[in-house]
Amino acid sequence: MKGKIIINTIIFIFIIVFVKMFQSIFGVGNSLIGVTIITTALTLMEKDLTVAPFKNFFKILGVNLFSLVFSVLALQNVWLGLILNFIALFVIGYFFSGNLKKSIVVPFGLQYFFMLFYPVEGVELFNRFISLFFGSIFIMIIQFIVNKDKVFKTGTKSINKISDIILAKIRLIQENKEFNKENLEITESINYLKRVVYDKRVDDYYITSDGIIVTDIIWSLERINILLDKISLEKNKQYYKNLLDYLYNEVKNIRDRKFELKDIDAIKEYIGIKDINRDYVNEIVDLISILYREVESIGSLSGKEKKTIKKEYDIPYHFHNIAIHKRNFNIDSAKVRYAIRLGIIGAITAFIAKLFNFSEGRWMCFTIFSLIQPYVETSNERVKDRVIATFIGGIIVLIAFGTIKNQTIRSAIILLAGYLDPFSKNYRQKMVCITVSAVASAAILGGTFKLVITRIIFVIIGALLTMFANKYIFPYKIKDMKNYLFDVYNSLINQMKEDIIEKHNDYSIRNLYLITGFIEERMKVAMSINNNNKEINEFLERNRFKVNSMYKDFVNTKK
Repeated sequence: MKGKIIINTIIFIFIIVFVKMFQSIFGVGNSLIGVTIITTALTLMEKDLTVAPFKNFFKILGVNLFSLVFSVLALQNVWLGLILNFIALFVIGYFFSGNLKKSIVVPFGLQYFFMLFYPVEGVELFNRFISLFFGSIFIMIIQFIVNKDKVFKTGTKSINKISDIILAKIRLIQENKEFNKENLEITESINYLKRVVYDKRVDDYYITSDGIIVTDIIWSLERINILLDKISLEKNKQYYKNLLDYLYNEVKNIRDRKFELKDIDAIKEYIGIKDINRDYVNEIVDLISILYREVESIGSLSGKEKKTIKKEYDIPYHFHNIAIHKRNFNIDSAKVRYAIRLGIIGAITAFIAKLFNFSEGRWMCFTIFSLIQPYVETSNERVKDRVIATFIGGIIVLIAFGTIKNQTIRSAIILLAGYLDPFSKNYRQKMVCITVSAVASAAILGGTFKLVITRIIFVIIGALLTMFANKYIFPYKIKDMKNYLFDVYNSLINQMKEDIIEKHNDYSIRNLYLITGFIEERMKVAMSINNNNKEINEFLERNRFKVNSMYKDFVNTKK
């Protein structure tokens, strides 16, 4: 907890200083652009954009300028704005949400709404253009500070963590104890590492040298974990003591980077009981040899070698962006339905706010943007939490500002709400902080009661519009996502079967293997709501084993 307080405090101070500097350079009218720039930079820290910096810079700049142009044009005419706002929000919703990947819609959507509801003209408009250019550079600078050698650094930490958990699991098997918690931690760590490697591909296909090595290490550790599950089910489990002791010692040596070559025949003789499955023995010895080689080799890579790729052959059609968008751009897709829902309700809400010139109409738009989510169940849960949080936050502001008249202390309350935001444990707590911050900022000079009531009314209107959208505008439920993920996992296995016999399959098989990390991460959302988690768990275990076994065939073919 102490570490979290220190980190959050440093980040909070950095954000305040950055926004103040941004405001002093680009003007008060563009201060909220500074907020969205720093929010985007923090959000994108999860993705490694350093492998193609210029390409990613122009992508970010393109999105920023797209939002600027559409927001300016939408303000020229309220009816034209209805169409343009739908297009802009649909594009943002489609390209920054994902059927498999985690959504990063928030910073880009907020930026669009900020530019829509805080318009500028003349010199300040030119400054806004320059600020977006500067912001794109700043985001890439943060990328190089945070994500330089991310695959190597994160890979090293995660491999050590997975090794430690495997060591604990071995002892639990020997002691006939449960290891469900350890299995979950191993799977989550492996899937996280898969996503990290996948995000650092060149041209959305080619994996860097360090990524290839880390992928093989991930597979080896996952394979060891699968074999441990099998051994734990053996009736004569006590006969596997020597094998488990050998595995424990070798995994410990790999974790500690003690690379000692051993005589394989001597190892097998040491393990040597006839009543155990010899396939387990042979495979574990082979896996340890692979881990020794790969862990040692990644440690010896130079900075330049880590980033190298081999474009020995063209990207297969099923990995082309066009092919991917063809698969995704259909009415049964979660991201398409979400984009349509966000576009329609967002455009209508902005239209109402502008047509009737509501002074705080932006609060309706911010509400629906926060509440509309890819999955109906998640969105409906947020509706309830948002309304309750708004009442709680409004009462806090009424009490605080009713008893405190000093402007300095009132400003401190606003800062405190912003500071406490990162410590929120759930959406409701987060919305309480945001409500206090937003209402208090607007009411710092007076009119507190009116602003609190206005906030509550607009949030309720936004909540009702969201519930209407969730029911009637292409709803997408958790069961739809579960069925989609089942189909994707099965299709992925079929694609692996096809690609594994191709002459040039190195990147293809590794890409498909890494994608499973995203599928399983999405499945966690389904499991948090679905009542039949047994079905999902059995499906995941079965398919995880299939994919791992096919990767084993791929590795053996390469050998």
